[in-house]
Amino acid sequence: MPFTVEDLQDLLRLLEQQPQWKEAVRAALWSEAEFTSWLRDKLPRLLQEDPRFGAEVIGVLQQTLSPRSELVRVLEEIRALREDFGRRFGRFEALQQDMDRRFEAMDRRFEALQQDMDRRFEAVDRRFEALQQDMDRRFEAVDRRFEALQREMDRRFELQARILAEHGRTLRRMEVGLGSLGRRFGKGFEEAVRATIEEFAGIGPLTAERLVIRDVAGELYGVPNQEVEFDAFVHDGRRFLVEVKGFAEPEDVLNFVRKVEFARRHLPEAFEAVLLAPYATKRAVELARELGVRLLMEPEEEAPDEGN
Repeated sequence: MPFTVEDLQDLLRLLEQQPQWKEAVRAALWSEAEFTSWLRDKLPRLLQEDPRFGAEVIGVLQQTLSPRSELVRVLEEIRALREDFGRRFGRFEALQQDMDRRFEAMDRRFEALQQDMDRRFEAVDRRFEALQQDMDRRFEAVDRRFEALQREMDRRFELQARILAEHGRTLRRMEVGLGSLGRRFGKGFEEAVRATIEEFAGIGPLTAERLVIRDVAGELYGVPNQEVEFDAFVHDGRRFLVEVKGFAEPEDVLNFVRKVEFARRHLPEAFEAVLLAPYATKRAVELARELGVRLLMEPEEEAPDEGN
């Protein structure tokens, strides 16, 4: 509980009634320096707040301090203490006001600096935005040019591919159309057949070679000891027995089937029968399918049968 003015008044009255207590109380509570410091700190405020208390203090001082000059000195010290306190408080207020002014000036400077930085960053943002827009326009223009170039390249490549495909078909027709004449060129003809089989069958690499089987008993033509020649035997894992015709008709398919049956009886391993012809009649195509012969030809080169 805080020490009040009334408590102090009661204490002073007790001290007036019991003078012998004064020294004991003083020695128990404070040293002389502490008591003096307390008086300097608290007494002026107490005297201002309660005038009656001030009169009582003066009365007590008059009784306890015998010489009047001593009372005057104490009062002068109290007055000086109040004046010193006022001066110090005034200096503190002045210092506080100066600090407030300085902080206000600093706040204004920071605010001005912040506004200037904001303006500069906004200007930089606008420049970057304009640069980004310009870059976007340029990249879009480059993209359009690349797209146009890509379309042009695609068009040219497609044209070249069609030209090469047409040349390839023409070459295949020339190669296989040479027939027996091509067989005189040996490896060149076999290589052309090998490439054609790889392209149409989708396998490779393959090996192509000429195949001749001797018909000792005359099974195929009724004449013993004849050589049965096949245009090409293509193999390397899968095996193909190939006959080449410039234009395939039904009798060509039948003759090839007879030769294939002869070869199956004399070759140790199974093979696929392939008739290679750029052109074929519709009946030849149907007959090859019925007899299990694979007919390789250009799809658009199927010719109608004669008499239809």
